[in-house]
Amino acid sequence: MTETAEGAATDAAAIPSRRAVPATARGRRSRQALLDAARVVFARDGFTAARITDISDEAGVAHGSFYTYFKSKDEIFLALIEELEEDLRVSGDGERAAARAGGGDAYSRILRANTDYLTAYHHNRGIMVVWEQAATLNPEVAELRSQASERAVSRIIRAIEHMQADGEVQTAIDARYAATALTGMVSNFAYRWCLRDEDFELDKAAEQLSLLWANALGIPAP
Repeated sequence: MTETAEGAATDAAAIPSRRAVPATARGRRSRQALLDAARVVFARDGFTAARITDISDEAGVAHGSFYTYFKSKDEIFLALIEELEEDLRVSGDGERAAARAGGGDAYSRILRANTDYLTAYHHNRGIMVVWEQAATLNPEVAELRSQASERAVSRIIRAIEHMQADGEVQTAIDARYAATALTGMVSNFAYRWCLRDEDFELDKAAEQLSLLWANALGIPAP
């Protein structure tokens, strides 16, 4: 089974049944309008304070129309997080393609991946912060957060093992330990940056985090 298929199977098993995505273009547009509105409301009000009436008002639809597409506030938040995670996942596609094609030295690949991740995280900062907070309140959100983290760690494990095979990283380094520590460093930095609205520059942040990665793995950096 492919990684994508495995992830989909795991996600499906962890999340209860939801309303199906509408078959008509009009229905899909209405559902997306609610998701876009939910992004605004959750980022503005937080997970606990956000209300279905506020989401409906933001979307410009009747309150009853909400239930045509979603059963509850929790369900639309889960759908929104899955949409957001896809954005973050896509942000890494270029890096993985470059790695497979031998695109640049190890440090350049790390810098590109960290830049892509921080760019996507900061662009979605309002809802990313709410996701982290909601994971402490809702078991289903926590499960999605855990799955996303595990997928990220798995990708980095493979990247480190690839660099070890190419002689770029010492084999004495345990890929799983290193991947867990390094992904945690970047994600926690991004969360603190966005939560506290720190005056960090994106390019500088990506550079400094990548230097820490390189030093930890023994990779030459400029």
